[in-house]
Amino acid sequence: MSSSLERGLALPQWVMRSVPSTDGPSGWRARVWPWVLVSVLLVCVAVLLTTGQPLLAVVPAGVALLAAFVWTQPLRYTVFPVVFAQCVFFSPGFDASGALWTNVFDPGYRFVTLYLNKTTPLAFMSISGQELTYVLLFALILTRIVRGQRIDRVGQTKSANVLYFFLALSLVAIVWLEMWGTVRGGNMRSSLFQIRQFLWLPLQTFVLGCAMRDSGDFRRIGIIITLAAIIKAAAGTYLLVTRDTSGGIEPAFMTGHEDSVLYVSVIFVWIAAWVHQQSWQRLLAGAAVVGWLGLAVVLNNRRLAWVGLVGCCLAFYPLIGGRLKRRLKLALLCAAPLIAVYLFLARTHSEGIFSPGAELMGIANTADASTLWRVMENQNMVLTFREHRLFGSGFGHEWFEFVPLPPVSSAYKEYRLIAHNSLLWLMGVAGTIGFMFVWMPIVVGVYLAARSYHHARHSRDRTAAVAVLAIAVCYVNHAWADVGLGTPLPTFLMAVGLALAGKLATETGAWPENVKLASRPADGTDLALPSR
Repeated sequence: MSSSLERGLALPQWVMRSVPSTDGPSGWRARVWPWVLVSVLLVCVAVLLTTGQPLLAVVPAGVALLAAFVWTQPLRYTVFPVVFAQCVFFSPGFDASGALWTNVFDPGYRFVTLYLNKTTPLAFMSISGQELTYVLLFALILTRIVRGQRIDRVGQTKSANVLYFFLALSLVAIVWLEMWGTVRGGNMRSSLFQIRQFLWLPLQTFVLGCAMRDSGDFRRIGIIITLAAIIKAAAGTYLLVTRDTSGGIEPAFMTGHEDSVLYVSVIFVWIAAWVHQQSWQRLLAGAAVVGWLGLAVVLNNRRLAWVGLVGCCLAFYPLIGGRLKRRLKLALLCAAPLIAVYLFLARTHSEGIFSPGAELMGIANTADASTLWRVMENQNMVLTFREHRLFGSGFGHEWFEFVPLPPVSSAYKEYRLIAHNSLLWLMGVAGTIGFMFVWMPIVVGVYLAARSYHHARHSRDRTAAVAVLAIAVCYVNHAWADVGLGTPLPTFLMAVGLALAGKLATETGAWPENVKLASRPADGTDLALPSR
């Protein structure tokens, strides 16, 4: 019946793979498929007769086709477009009336970022489309595990078990801090606002780790993220150039702080790719990507981007060795006087080529209102931590305003639920013990990436390890300076980095599959770094 059904309805092969023969115990599925198709067709006809809009009438069929594809295909084929959508849709930091935004990017932004109770009649959906997608993907993974389906495990490399062990501990710590905060009189509604991204990091890491087969799939994700960053930079540049300034309002940035993590991570990965495998083709491709996204960083006017780029260089330098390191040392020695003169001139010149230097030098300038606010806020974070050094205050509590800050409650009344320096804020919430467990997955991910770099035999694996480090540096930089732990895009990129670190560590032998967490492996596997 399966073959006759396929000929009669002309179903694609990927649908028919889920329709087993009627000879087996699961043959009822083949009999169900025609009824499902007829039901979808009737719904489409009913929508057409009710609304009179042909485009709207095909929506049920499109949804059913998409559901069938996700249900029957390896999960990575679904994750690839999800990754692209997460990275490319954004909200510019100013009111743009261009057709590109209102007609193309706005629907995607509303689904990916905004809560569905604001974009649909479903008032109970206090969740964004992006978050709902990962919940459904997580449920699909569990369903396939329970049913014993191996569709995602064919040819898949196992991830380092130590990473998922500490992700689980991190999740336990988050639940504990939620309970601890509630017992201490914390506000449950406020805690949900604080805890959100801490829950998504382990969930997204798990989904990506289960969906991707190996580091090769993550290289494809890297290409997808690069394309998304290029498109985002192009759209942001267009909106910036065509902005309406008739009201005398000049936008301070192109897209936002979150995109600094995206731009800088992609830039540095392409730089590292050329460093590890120098060729004219790679140089031209890398120069195009780095040049375009470098322009986006300049136009976006976020000084954290330059700090992140410098931080990536400092993290990369200790890893490299041999002739390349000697060349870099010589280049740095020759360029040191020029860099010193450049930074000195950037103190008094902030236009043109001196703009990046001026941004870097402005970080320590307490005369700047933004810098002064952060200094005073950090003082409050440190004093709050001193009040709860060991176990923290728990979620649902505000930090103490020991040092009075300029009033901002009229514009942002929740400002005391989280701070710009979200790392210091987390230390006040979690205390020393809680912070250690919540933050440990980041430490483990960096550790695995560093070990993978030294164990790697191919340049592509070294570049992948550097990608993890670059994402981690940009993520920590953003978390230290501008609410990075509470924003979705940096959290997602960190999840990509962690999932990649787990796969790469197993592939390179940096963390063999047979390593036990509680004891030495029976075969005497040594975790020491290889000699170089």
